Amino acid sequence: MSKQMRLELLDEEHLDRLWEGFPEAHKHEVTQQLARLMARTAVQRIRALRTKQEVEDEPRHG
Repeated sequence: MSKQMRLELLDEEHLDRLWEGFPEAHKHEVTQQLARLMARTAVQRIRALRTKQEVEDEPRHG
């Protein structure tokens, strides 16, 4: 299982100020792109798990 790690490049205060400086249209675009990335990642993980399960479920001839 992958583990989420946080990069300590900027503290949250700096990130909050950076985000607040974005125009609303850009905030919306960033949010949409992040949602797409998260959905794509979830689909890829589900497909990988299904593929693994299908391989494990196949009868073994030997």
